[in-house]
Amino acid sequence: MGTIPLSLSNMLSLEMLVLEDNSLTGPFPLDIFNSSFLTALALSYNHFSGALPMNLCTQCPNLQGLYISQNEFSGKLTSQFNNCTELSVLSLSYNKFDGSIPKGFRSLEKLEVLYLDANNLTGNIPPFISNLLMLQEFGIGGNNVKGGIPSDLWRLQNLNTLGLGMNDLTGTIPQNIFNITSLQELGFAGNSLSGNLPLDTRISCPNLEILELDMNKISGHIPSHLSNFSSLSILDFNYNFLSGHLPRNLGNLKNLKWLGLGKNQLTAEPGHQEHSFLLSLTNCRFLERLYLSFNPLNITIPDAIGNFSLSVKVFVASGSQIKGQIPMGIGSLKNLNLLDLSGNSLTGNIPSTLGGLENLQRLFLGENLIEGSIPEQLCQLKNLGELSLSINSLSKSIPNCIGNLSLLQNFNLSYNALTSSIPLNLWSLQNLLFLDLSSNFLSGIPPCTSPTSLGSRVKQVLLKYIVPVIASIIIFASLVIMRRRHPQCNMQIPDGRDVTGMQTVLLSIFELGLRCSEESPDERPDIKDVVTEVNKIKLALLET
Repeated sequence: MGTIPLSLSNMLSLEMLVLEDNSLTGPFPLDIFNSSFLTALALSYNHFSGALPMNLCTQCPNLQGLYISQNEFSGKLTSQFNNCTELSVLSLSYNKFDGSIPKGFRSLEKLEVLYLDANNLTGNIPPFISNLLMLQEFGIGGNNVKGGIPSDLWRLQNLNTLGLGMNDLTGTIPQNIFNITSLQELGFAGNSLSGNLPLDTRISCPNLEILELDMNKISGHIPSHLSNFSSLSILDFNYNFLSGHLPRNLGNLKNLKWLGLGKNQLTAEPGHQEHSFLLSLTNCRFLERLYLSFNPLNITIPDAIGNFSLSVKVFVASGSQIKGQIPMGIGSLKNLNLLDLSGNSLTGNIPSTLGGLENLQRLFLGENLIEGSIPEQLCQLKNLGELSLSINSLSKSIPNCIGNLSLLQNFNLSYNALTSSIPLNLWSLQNLLFLDLSSNFLSGIPPCTSPTSLGSRVKQVLLKYIVPVIASIIIFASLVIMRRRHPQCNMQIPDGRDVTGMQTVLLSIFELGLRCSEESPDERPDIKDVVTEVNKIKLALLET
């Protein structure tokens, strides 16, 4: 913590300065750049502020690495790096730089890593980026960069990471980018890119591990040869306009961990009720997250879903026109922590095998056609924090053991046909924030017996603090009215009988205030009695 002493600038033989992750603050002393021997400066994960010096490599021509991400540096990037011919790593992410990518970057011919993510940069991606042939990692995500993706980026044959996500990029994705065989990560999420996915069957990208195109305007089909991207672990197409059938051969992606296909217009292949696409994913033994929501799938979930990888943690398929029953086999996914099948046309009962999902934290089965009772096995889900079974046809009673779900925060059983009384131990759930039992046939809501309940506290505050204040205001107003009616009373010595009457009124006020301030609620007067008493005091005052 603290600031950097200016005396550090006197170390003219300094070759490397590493101060990362120290919570250092204040402007960074620019004289440090006067060291001609400096090759690496690492300041990331601090709170340094201010601008970078112009032509900073004039005095330190041997600078090879500048790591200043996760700080508060600001200003426009203009000529700071014009003479940095030895620079190979430039990491400026998560600062407050603005303006466009400077033309001076074109001279950084040895640059291998360039990270500009999460600043306030604008303008376009300059075409000269394609001339930085040594570039291996390029990230400019989380800015306000506009325009299209340069078509010549394919020339960067050493590139393994390209992150352009969360900008305002438009146009299509140049298909020749997928000819960069060294690519490992490709992130275009959160833009307005359109057009189709690359359809050239010769494309393989054997080293591509991450492909993120979510939150764009990509249309067309998912090409079947995508299964040739054999190293893929994250494939995210969520929130696009993709259509056509879900390709079965995605199950050939043996290393797949994350598959996001939600919010598109994807359908199942005709004639496959127990959908072969889901069955194909049983080959993905590392699969952890599967997102299929808001597609017109029109499928049933096969019981063989229990053969999914035990590593599956998230299965989200809400609003996807899924029908049939929830299979018993789903209870085999022992590491599942989120299951969302809401907004479908599921029928039958809630399978008791769900009680075996001991790691489940969120369960959403609302807005279906599920019937029968709530299985007591759900009470075994000790880690459950959210449970929604609303808008179904559930009947019978709420299991008494529901009070065992001590971590439950959101609980929604509304719009069912539940009967009987509400279990008393439901009211013992200390972490419950949201409870909706509306539109059922329940009875037996218990009275609030705790003296610290909201209603009791409100009444205590009213009687103990607010009522005496109101009484004082009424008395003061009455005095003002009396004075206006009898202005001649000013400056006159009052009659002894008036003094006695006034004393009686004041004593009555103090007595009422003391009674309202009693610690015990049983000893305080009722609010109606207080109002009656205040009116009596007011009349007595006006008569004096």
